[in-house]
Parts: sequence; C-alpha cells; structure tokens
Amino acid sequence: MQVIHLISKTGMKTVAGKLWTISLMNAAIGGLVCALAALAFSAAANGHAWKNLAPLIFTVVLLIIAGLFGARAGIIGTLLAGMIFASFLFNPMGNIQVADESARGNLGWMMLIGIGFSFLFAPPTSGIRRH
Repeated sequence: MQVIHLISKTGMKTVAGKLWTISLMNAAIGGLVCALAALAFSAAANGHAWKNLAPLIFTVVLLIIAGLFGARAGIIGTLLAGMIFASFLFNPMGNIQVADESARGNLGWMMLIGIGFSFLFAPPTSGIRRH
C-alpha cells in the first residue's frame, strides 16, 4: 500500500519539483550557455594567431554568466569551457591534454579567474528570478 502511494502522480511531482529548483535551473542554463559560447569561440579562434589568448578573452563571458545566473553557473561554465577549449582548440585535438605551455598557462588562468569571478561577482540571490 505504501509503495503504491510513493509511485503515485503527486509523489512523482514533488520529487521532480525538488530536483529542478530555480537555483539548479539557473546553474544548468548558465552552464549550457557558457558551453555553447565556448564552442563558438573555439571555432572562431581556431587557426588564428590569437588562439592561445582565447581563454583569457573568454573570461568576460564567464563574468557575464556568473552575474546573470549565479555562482554555480559560473563555476560549471568555467569547467565546461576549460574542457571544451582543451579538447577542440589546442593540440592534440580531441584530448584534454594541452601540448603548448603558453596555452596551458592561459587555460589555467582562465579557470582561476573564472571561478574567482563566479564567487566575487555573482549576485547574493542566485540569478534571474523566474516566477
């Protein structure tokens, strides 16, 4: 009898409601926007002389994402952007290892600045209100 009550429609709705709170939605949307922007930015920077500086330029996007969607979104976006830049922008392609020391250093600075900006510049209430 109790198992049937747990599987009922209202029980599933409350579990889904707790899973997708506003703060988690902000983090998911902000991380997705940041990942898509990193993909577009790495495609634009590939083959140019300034591709090693791309992660440092991308910190502006991380600041905007953290300001709009909160600290969690900024941290998730920073981690996703770091993996995307390492995989798709720097040699060896398709691997998260970075052969060029300058690019590896700039990627590390992007991670440090992105996580720091996420904590420093995120609003006290987590992101955009959706009521």
